[in-house]
Amino acid sequence: MSDIINIYQRKVWKEYKQHVGLNDNYRYLYGNPVKVHVPIDTATNGLMIIGAYPTAHFNVIDGYRDVPVEDHLYPFSNEQYFDGSSVNCVKSGKEIEEYFLDRLNIKRTDCWITDLVKVFLFKEGHIKKYESLGYKGHRETRTLFNELGKRSLDYIFEEILLAKPKVIIGLGEEVNKIMLGLTKTATNTVMSDSKKYSYVIDHETFAYFAVPHPGILIRNTEGSTDWRKVLDISLEKIKEYL
Repeated sequence: MSDIINIYQRKVWKEYKQHVGLNDNYRYLYGNPVKVHVPIDTATNGLMIIGAYPTAHFNVIDGYRDVPVEDHLYPFSNEQYFDGSSVNCVKSGKEIEEYFLDRLNIKRTDCWITDLVKVFLFKEGHIKKYESLGYKGHRETRTLFNELGKRSLDYIFEEILLAKPKVIIGLGEEVNKIMLGLTKTATNTVMSDSKKYSYVIDHETFAYFAVPHPGILIRNTEGSTDWRKVLDISLEKIKEYL
């Protein structure tokens, strides 16, 4: 099975950008290519987590904070790095551990962890910082998420068939809207109901749970409190399938 997974990883690394319509000139400000984040945690017959898209390492450059300069190591990484001012960390890995893995008593090495869109996406603010620093020719791609996500479904479907997970967790509205093919309103209803969704690929059925994104769970708002209560219910149901 490991050989088959490695073949998939190499295919994604080689073909993904072209498949979704991004060329080899898709780069950070210093010319570092934006890499394709292939899944590294690839345990089968367990929990599968699908995020939206990778984050990046952000540096402080000439007084500008949070300037994306390079990729982190793997999907939902939690490594630390020096950002030019202080020690920073990639928070996404810690967030899935805190809100999901620790509460389910599962190690990340027992999971298949991936992103729907497998490259970092630049927000408008990132591009403005690049231009202020004298780097031209980059483009905003964050608003392309839906388009890129739909083009990425073939890869996610292949990953699901390789992983054969007991449970699939889709993180957040954007991911679940594309994965389930629903409207924004319907997606939030599915997430709020904490119901298992039967996900069918090539006549195989998988248990799918649409859950809130960690980014909304960490906020200190009334809405975040409500979503944390929803997650509590979802996690109890997920445990039954694991």
